[in-house]
Amino acid sequence: MKTTKNCKHCYQLFEPRRSNHVYCTTSCKTKASYKRNNYTYVSGHYKKEQPIVVNPENKMVNTNEVLESIKAIEARIENLKPSNEISGVSISNSAIGSATADAAVFAVKKLFAPNSLPATKGDILHLRIELNAIKTLIQEK
Repeated sequence: MKTTKNCKHCYQLFEPRRSNHVYCTTSCKTKASYKRNNYTYVSGHYKKEQPIVVNPENKMVNTNEVLESIKAIEARIENLKPSNEISGVSISNSAIGSATADAAVFAVKKLFAPNSLPATKGDILHLRIELNAIKTLIQEK
């Protein structure tokens, strides 16, 4: 014999599947939660309204201080703006920097991984001479 209970939200009779069930459906459980937590329905969904806390200790900001801080920020921005002029010094600095970086990369590759460098014409000629020497040795035997 099954017992029946009243739903805590809609007060409809239902047969609980477990002894601790108090809502007839999951939607009743959700609606009860929304009601308990003061959610309001807003065009398609529920939304909890956050009360706006007004702190009476907050004072109005002095407009003169705001204007001074804005002027200070504008002055700093003007100092940060780069000039549109291209000078020979900047070109030479960038060329020297890129050449130094390329030389450093080449030196590191030469030290730590000499076999990974691309072959030159001299390397290829040297390999051809060695291969021809090996071929002649094989043909003589």
